[in-house]
Amino acid sequence: MKNLRDYLNESILDPIQDQLSPDLWDKNQKMLRSAKTHIVKRLETWLKGVTNKLPEKLYVLGSMTGYQYTSKSDIDLNFVLDVSPEERNKILKQMMAELNEKPLPGTEHPVNYYFDTEFRPRWKSEGGLYELYKDKWLSQPKDVDKSTVVSSFRATTEISRFFIAGLDLMISEYHSDVAAYEAYSEYLKNAITREDKKDLEKLINIKLQEIVADIDGVFIAKHMVWALRKEAFDKDEGLEINTKIDIKDSANNSINNLIYKYVEKLGYFDKIKKILGESDKWNKELQTG
Repeated sequence: MKNLRDYLNESILDPIQDQLSPDLWDKNQKMLRSAKTHIVKRLETWLKGVTNKLPEKLYVLGSMTGYQYTSKSDIDLNFVLDVSPEERNKILKQMMAELNEKPLPGTEHPVNYYFDTEFRPRWKSEGGLYELYKDKWLSQPKDVDKSTVVSSFRATTEISRFFIAGLDLMISEYHSDVAAYEAYSEYLKNAITREDKKDLEKLINIKLQEIVADIDGVFIAKHMVWALRKEAFDKDEGLEINTKIDIKDSANNSINNLIYKYVEKLGYFDKIKKILGESDKWNKELQTG
């Protein structure tokens, strides 16, 4: 049985540290030169391939600008780019697919970029905000109120059961169908009669269809969790629920974001990424089978 200290240190809100992450910041709370060089160069190099404009300002925000993080917390970066709304959506979609979720060298922190056509006040209200080009804090890192952690943990674990149950089901179905496909394939190698071969080929084709459907289900489940989180940040606040999860109304502390963090902490995004990475292989098997 975990005591209160265990819950405070191992909750979905991540452990509360006594300093900023040494993976990203030096003792003077300035970003490490190696990290800054990588983050800036990677972004600017990528942008040159999709637009002739570069951002004037680049901001660091999120958990890595505060005292509540883990060795795998995301490094979140926002910037302003003077483009049309249509071009913004096109670039943003391409950015999510090609640029994000790759770790900072020497760490396990995924680097995620996001941008808008103008500065959004919520970027400053969520917590610490660091202007990277000028190496300047616009909003200082904020202390965490430990008294809200336990109620947030309880509410999030209860509400997240819906998502966890769905993810468990889809992941289990995927592995079960893959195992059945492999078994049928082995039986086919040893089949003697033409009728047996025909029956097994039919079963294999059905399993391939089910595997592809399982992958689609996993993708949709991931999309639902991401969409829930995105909704909070788009609106600057999350869903209103009966349980009081924080003394402040903010997207970062919303139930939307806490559900996302809980799913992430349990390792589901790693499982999802692995399954989705096999999508092309199974689609090819289905088309050629």
